[in-house]
Amino acid sequence: MTDLAPHPLRLLVVDDHEVVRQGLVALLDRRDGFQVVAEASDGVTCLQRVREFHPDGLIMDFSMPGGGPLLVKAARELHPDLHIIVFSGRQDARTRDAMLDAGANQYVVKTGRLRPLIEALDRAFMPISGVLP
Repeated sequence: MTDLAPHPLRLLVVDDHEVVRQGLVALLDRRDGFQVVAEASDGVTCLQRVREFHPDGLIMDFSMPGGGPLLVKAARELHPDLHIIVFSGRQDARTRDAMLDAGANQYVVKTGRLRPLIEALDRAFMPISGVLP
């Protein structure tokens, strides 16, 4: 019998706050269709993980060592098909626009609720994974 289930989408989670990172990993590991393949707490380690694991998606914070638009550009250069979701506490349009202009696919504000991030993941990957909200 052939397994017709889509492969889990491989994610890299990057945030310098360990509690936030661990919470995201725990949440994503419980959801069908997603697999966290690596974590990082800074931009340098993030780029190493992108090279090593070739994830489908990157969830990254803005405010961390080595973060920001330069990290988005560098990750995009390493892996042009990488879907980048910035998950940040910064709500200003200037920061959002800078990250999107650098190559991020989506910008999600940390509101204390994870539903907006899950919805962003579902929007990003539903067509290729069959993941339902």
